[in-house]
Amino acid sequence: MTDWIPTNATPSPNADLGAVTWHPTVVKLRELFFDVLSFELQRFTALGDGATFLCWRSKDRCIAWARLELFAKPTRDNPRCLVLRVVINKGPVDDVADVARRRGLLVEGELWRSPRWALEAFVTLDELLGSAPFLASLMRAHEEKDASLVIAAPFKTMLASGAPLTWDVVASEAAWASIEPRLSGRKERA
Repeated sequence: MTDWIPTNATPSPNADLGAVTWHPTVVKLRELFFDVLSFELQRFTALGDGATFLCWRSKDRCIAWARLELFAKPTRDNPRCLVLRVVINKGPVDDVADVARRRGLLVEGELWRSPRWALEAFVTLDELLGSAPFLASLMRAHEEKDASLVIAAPFKTMLASGAPLTWDVVASEAAWASIEPRLSGRKERA
Protein backbone atom coordinates (compact mmCIF):
# COMPACT_ATOMS: atom_id res chain seq x y z
CA MET A 1 0.00 0.00 0.00
CA THR A 2 1.18 3.52 -0.72
CA ASP A 3 0.75 6.53 1.55
CA TRP A 4 -0.59 9.57 -0.28
CA ILE A 5 1.10 12.94 -0.28
CA PRO A 6 -1.36 15.80 -0.66
CA THR A 7 -0.55 17.98 -3.65
CA ASN A 8 -2.55 21.00 -2.64
CA ALA A 9 -1.66 23.80 -0.25
CA THR A 10 -3.66 22.52 2.73
CA PRO A 11 -1.71 21.37 5.79
CA SER A 12 -0.81 17.71 5.78
CA PRO A 13 -1.83 15.34 8.57
CA ASN A 14 1.58 13.71 8.06
CA ALA A 15 4.00 15.98 9.93
CA ASP A 16 7.06 14.94 7.95
CA LEU A 17 5.72 15.80 4.48
CA GLY A 18 6.46 19.52 4.64
CA ALA A 19 10.03 18.72 5.53
CA VAL A 20 10.23 16.27 2.62
CA THR A 21 8.78 18.71 0.07
CA TRP A 22 11.17 21.50 1.01
CA HIS A 23 14.17 19.36 1.88
CA PRO A 24 17.23 20.75 0.03
CA THR A 25 17.73 17.44 -1.79
CA VAL A 26 14.14 17.43 -3.09
CA VAL A 27 14.44 21.08 -4.19
CA LYS A 28 17.71 20.24 -5.99
CA LEU A 29 16.06 17.24 -7.67
CA ARG A 30 13.25 19.48 -8.95
CA GLU A 31 15.83 21.98 -10.24
CA LEU A 32 17.73 19.19 -12.02
CA PHE A 33 14.53 17.83 -13.57
CA PHE A 34 13.57 21.33 -14.73
CA ASP A 35 17.10 21.87 -16.13
CA VAL A 36 16.79 18.73 -18.26
CA LEU A 37 13.24 19.66 -19.30
CA SER A 38 14.34 23.20 -20.22
CA PHE A 39 17.22 21.85 -22.30
CA GLU A 40 14.93 19.42 -24.11
CA LEU A 41 12.29 22.10 -24.78
CA GLN A 42 14.91 24.36 -26.37
CA ARG A 43 13.09 27.43 -25.12
CA PHE A 44 13.89 30.34 -22.84
CA THR A 45 12.40 29.21 -19.53
CA ALA A 46 11.91 30.68 -16.08
CA LEU A 47 12.17 28.70 -12.87
CA GLY A 48 9.52 29.48 -10.27
CA ASP A 49 10.43 30.61 -6.78
CA GLY A 50 11.78 27.70 -4.75
CA ALA A 51 12.04 25.61 -7.94
CA THR A 52 8.33 24.84 -7.66
CA PHE A 53 7.62 25.08 -11.40
CA LEU A 54 9.11 25.88 -14.78
CA CYS A 55 7.37 28.17 -17.26
CA TRP A 56 8.03 29.16 -20.88
CA ARG A 57 6.35 30.81 -23.84
CA SER A 58 5.02 28.20 -26.22
CA LYS A 59 5.12 28.51 -29.97
CA ASP A 60 1.53 29.83 -30.05
CA ARG A 61 2.58 32.61 -27.59
CA CYS A 62 0.79 31.08 -24.57
CA ILE A 63 2.56 30.68 -21.26
CA ALA A 64 3.02 26.99 -20.54
CA TRP A 65 4.25 25.54 -17.27
CA ALA A 66 5.18 22.32 -15.54
CA ARG A 67 5.11 21.47 -11.84
CA LEU A 68 6.76 18.54 -10.12
CA GLU A 69 4.94 17.28 -7.04
CA LEU A 70 5.36 14.45 -4.59
CA PHE A 71 2.34 12.19 -5.02
CA ALA A 72 2.88 9.05 -2.94
CA LYS A 73 5.63 8.28 -0.50
CA PRO A 74 7.35 4.98 0.26
CA THR A 75 5.95 2.71 2.91
CA ARG A 76 7.45 -0.02 5.04
CA ASP A 77 5.99 -2.59 2.61
CA ASN A 78 7.24 -0.75 -0.47
CA PRO A 79 10.29 1.33 0.61
CA ARG A 80 11.61 2.14 -2.88
CA CYS A 81 8.42 3.50 -4.36
CA LEU A 82 8.29 7.28 -4.32
CA VAL A 83 5.74 8.38 -6.92
CA LEU A 84 6.05 11.84 -8.44
CA ARG A 85 3.48 13.70 -10.48
CA VAL A 86 4.50 16.04 -13.29
CA VAL A 87 1.61 18.40 -13.98
CA ILE A 88 1.73 20.33 -17.23
CA ASN A 89 -0.54 23.34 -17.83
CA LYS A 90 -2.79 22.51 -14.87
CA GLY A 91 -3.34 24.15 -11.53
CA PRO A 92 -2.98 27.65 -10.13
CA VAL A 93 -1.61 30.23 -12.53
CA ASP A 94 -1.13 33.34 -10.38
CA ASP A 95 2.42 32.45 -9.31
CA VAL A 96 3.24 31.33 -12.86
CA ALA A 97 2.01 34.65 -14.26
CA ASP A 98 4.03 36.59 -11.68
CA VAL A 99 7.25 34.75 -12.54
CA ALA A 100 6.54 34.99 -16.29
CA ARG A 101 6.18 38.77 -15.94
CA ARG A 102 9.26 39.17 -13.74
CA ARG A 103 11.42 37.13 -16.10
CA GLY A 104 10.21 38.79 -19.30
CA LEU A 105 8.11 35.95 -20.72
CA LEU A 106 4.93 37.98 -20.35
CA VAL A 107 5.12 41.73 -20.81
CA GLU A 108 3.20 44.04 -18.50
CA GLY A 109 -0.34 44.55 -19.73
CA GLU A 110 -0.30 41.47 -21.97
CA LEU A 111 -3.29 39.19 -21.40
CA TRP A 112 -2.62 35.76 -19.93
CA ARG A 113 -3.28 32.86 -22.31
CA SER A 114 -3.02 29.25 -21.21
CA PRO A 115 -2.40 26.40 -23.63
CA ARG A 116 -5.50 24.41 -24.55
CA TRP A 117 -4.05 21.10 -23.45
CA ALA A 118 -2.92 19.68 -20.12
CA LEU A 119 -1.24 16.51 -18.96
CA GLU A 120 -0.43 14.65 -15.76
CA ALA A 121 2.41 12.15 -15.71
CA PHE A 122 3.13 9.78 -12.84
CA VAL A 123 6.65 8.37 -12.52
CA THR A 124 8.85 6.85 -9.85
CA LEU A 125 11.93 8.60 -8.56
CA ASP A 126 14.15 6.32 -10.66
CA GLU A 127 12.26 7.31 -13.83
CA LEU A 128 12.07 11.06 -13.23
CA LEU A 129 15.11 12.38 -15.10
CA GLY A 130 14.66 9.91 -17.95
CA SER A 131 11.07 11.09 -18.38
CA ALA A 132 12.06 14.72 -19.15
CA PRO A 133 12.97 14.19 -22.84
CA PHE A 134 9.78 12.16 -23.36
CA LEU A 135 7.59 14.81 -21.73
CA ALA A 136 9.34 17.59 -23.67
CA SER A 137 8.62 15.71 -26.90
CA LEU A 138 4.92 15.56 -25.92
CA MET A 139 4.96 19.32 -25.35
CA ARG A 140 6.63 19.99 -28.70
CA ALA A 141 4.15 17.64 -30.41
CA HIS A 142 1.26 19.64 -28.96
CA GLU A 143 2.80 22.91 -30.11
CA GLU A 144 3.32 21.60 -33.63
CA LYS A 145 0.13 19.50 -33.61
CA ASP A 146 2.28 16.61 -34.85
CA ALA A 147 2.13 13.32 -32.91
CA SER A 148 5.14 11.99 -34.84
CA LEU A 149 7.37 14.24 -32.69
CA VAL A 150 6.67 12.15 -29.58
CA ILE A 151 9.64 9.94 -28.74
CA ALA A 152 9.29 6.55 -27.10
CA ALA A 153 8.76 6.63 -23.36
CA PRO A 154 11.81 5.42 -21.42
CA PHE A 155 9.53 3.12 -19.41
CA LYS A 156 6.44 1.02 -20.03
CA THR A 157 3.39 3.24 -19.79
CA MET A 158 -0.18 2.85 -18.62
CA LEU A 159 -3.22 5.05 -19.30
CA ALA A 160 -1.74 6.38 -22.53
CA SER A 161 -4.16 4.95 -25.07
CA GLY A 162 -5.02 6.47 -28.41
CA ALA A 163 -2.97 9.10 -30.19
CA PRO A 164 -0.41 11.01 -28.06
CA LEU A 165 -2.13 14.34 -28.69
CA THR A 166 -5.24 13.04 -26.88
CA TRP A 167 -3.42 11.90 -23.73
CA ASP A 168 -4.25 13.72 -20.53
CA VAL A 169 -2.69 11.18 -18.15
CA VAL A 170 0.44 9.07 -18.57
CA ALA A 171 1.79 6.77 -15.88
CA SER A 172 4.72 4.43 -15.83
CA GLU A 173 3.86 0.83 -15.00
CA ALA A 174 5.92 1.06 -11.80
CA ALA A 175 4.18 4.23 -10.62
CA TRP A 176 0.76 2.90 -11.56
CA ALA A 177 1.37 -0.39 -9.75
CA SER A 178 2.02 1.62 -6.60
CA ILE A 179 -0.94 3.96 -6.80
CA GLU A 180 -3.63 1.91 -8.55
CA PRO A 181 -4.56 -0.29 -5.55
CA ARG A 182 -5.20 2.84 -3.51
CA LEU A 183 -7.27 4.41 -6.31
CA SER A 184 -9.39 1.26 -6.58
CA GLY A 185 -10.01 1.41 -2.83
CA ARG A 186 -11.12 5.04 -3.11
CA LYS A 187 -13.55 4.22 -5.92
CA GLU A 188 -15.12 1.39 -3.92
CA ARG A 189 -15.68 3.71 -0.93
CA ALA A 190 -17.25 6.48 -3.02
